[in-house]
Amino acid sequence: MFRFRPAPLRAAAFLAVGFVLLRAGYRVLFAGASGPGLLLLDLPRIPLAGPFSQIALLGPVTAGGLANAALSALPVAALILVFGVLNAVLDVSRLFARGAGRGPLRTVSRALVIAWATFPALLDSVMRVRVAGRLRGGERSIPALLVPVFEQTIERALALAASMETRGFAAAHVVDGACERPVVMTDAALGFDDPQADEPERGPDGQDDWHLADLNLEFAPGTLTVIAGATGSGKSSLLHSLSGLFQHFFEGRQAGRITVGGANRAGTPPRDTAGFVGVVSQNVRLSFVAENVRDEIGFALAVRGVAAVIVDQRVREIAGRLGIGHLLGRPVHALSAGEASLVAIGAALASRPILLLVDEPLADLDAPARVRVCGLLERLAHESGVCVVVAEHNTREWTGAADAWLELRGTRAHRLEAGEVPGTAPAAGPAGLAPAIPAERKHAAPGAPLASIRHLSVRRGSDLVVDDVSLEIASGDVIALEGPNGAGKSSLLAALALPVARGTVFVAGRDVAALRPGDRRAAVALVPEHADDLLFSTTVAEECRRADRAVRRTEAAGDAQPTAARFAGLLGLDLASARHLLRRHPRDLSAGERLCLVIAIQLAAAPSVLLVDEPTRGLDPGARALVGAALLRAGRTASAVVFATHDRDFARTLATRTISMQAGRVANGPLVGAP
Repeated sequence: MFRFRPAPLRAAAFLAVGFVLLRAGYRVLFAGASGPGLLLLDLPRIPLAGPFSQIALLGPVTAGGLANAALSALPVAALILVFGVLNAVLDVSRLFARGAGRGPLRTVSRALVIAWATFPALLDSVMRVRVAGRLRGGERSIPALLVPVFEQTIERALALAASMETRGFAAAHVVDGACERPVVMTDAALGFDDPQADEPERGPDGQDDWHLADLNLEFAPGTLTVIAGATGSGKSSLLHSLSGLFQHFFEGRQAGRITVGGANRAGTPPRDTAGFVGVVSQNVRLSFVAENVRDEIGFALAVRGVAAVIVDQRVREIAGRLGIGHLLGRPVHALSAGEASLVAIGAALASRPILLLVDEPLADLDAPARVRVCGLLERLAHESGVCVVVAEHNTREWTGAADAWLELRGTRAHRLEAGEVPGTAPAAGPAGLAPAIPAERKHAAPGAPLASIRHLSVRRGSDLVVDDVSLEIASGDVIALEGPNGAGKSSLLAALALPVARGTVFVAGRDVAALRPGDRRAAVALVPEHADDLLFSTTVAEECRRADRAVRRTEAAGDAQPTAARFAGLLGLDLASARHLLRRHPRDLSAGERLCLVIAIQLAAAPSVLLVDEPTRGLDPGARALVGAALLRAGRTASAVVFATHDRDFARTLATRTISMQAGRVANGPLVGAP
């Protein structure tokens, strides 16, 4: 529980100093900072009119006035530092977790842990949004930047609360599960309106709200069941109905009967069944509760008051079984995508569940990690007798492992017969795209050099994540950047869009690091892996107008097509047909539509090179086809497109050329002949 960590102390010091400066600035803005001492600035006093006539802006600024303003801020700044020191030397989350099962902290412990863990998430969001503002050409509007900061912080808080709920945090009535019948659904129905209504309520665009009906299913011990279906079909909601989050956390409505381990799901919250139901969420990083891997795996046992020596023994046992013993002391934020998935599975196994629910475990993984995770879940089912239920887009990897398949179509869950393939399973390439790139273009001689990368290296702390990369990008290229998790693909793309060192990235003969933000975005634009970071407004139409205003301000774009029309075009629609999408909140779009919106925003400046990081992450085949077609259309605006991907079928279908990365280095591709 006691160990020194400098990061919280640094963050607290930064906030404390920032608060003092903010307080001084506030005093200067409202009526100046007058007082004894040397006159520093003699600013004119500006009285306001109307209902604000009692307020004046600016005024004389003296050394004594600034000192008084700073002194008035010191008590709050000192309190911030005290909390920083406390967080640096004491794992407060573990302390609160120990009070979750008993004592006076029991009723408020969840709120305390969420508040404590959300604070660093807020700082992380601020950093991510600052980078996103730079990627959008120097966006500096504070109100706009606050939108993604608050959305990301709320997302983290909700994911954390759901994670603690499924791990038994503050459970009041612990239920023992019956392993003979892990899941039985009898005439069940799910929805966010009345799931038994003949006519479900209509959504804002005239679409029916999601619901599932006639669920009569039973999952046996020692089996692995895969739930397939298109994006939005309800795979995650069906899983959540088994964990209890759907009914008790997301306020969904259940009809009929669902029993899990003999417990009535409608009347039993997830925290009371955490002892025999394990849950691996879709975004495992958001669900991590502890700071390091050892505490993350043992968290569910710790909140139940299990003795520390037993928790440690169980954590070591799980880590050995998963082959992650070397990770036990590592911070969770330093894990690769594959490592994070294995740690999340380990945390779900801590209580020896009879039912394990796993939501899209392969979305962020490279091919070797996918094989490893599939093999692990198959062994848990067939060797350990766990009932494993997986919701997944990537169905091909499960073909030899799954005992049963469910496919969600419309409002029904269809159990597939032996040998029957889910309708959402990918074929040889993204549906509707083959052949996306004509064979003669794939084998054509490269065009004129458009971009040159010269001896580019990137460090993250003490790690060299991009190691002396040199290559050329030709006009007309559609390049797939491949490589395993941790190879450096995302770091390379970020360094191309926002290079730190001069003389490393050249586009059309210009040194990108030396360009102004607007000109830099006209040379190279990046759609990051977390594309939602680039969305700052509350409607799609406003996002498009914001992008158009930025282009007019910088006068950097050679393509005057409005962003809204470009967005519609990327979707294969005309502007009139896309009007209903423009009225929506960006995060109410489907995952594929949202990615197309960000691509359209980044194309507003008509960049010479468009970079896209993991465009197929978490997408079903239909959305993959939509995004693939959008990337081909984007090539008509950008002179070259580079996308990083684990999806080899997608890469083969779209790319004119493939570049592989391994351990931060480029394994192929023409080198630049520069010194």
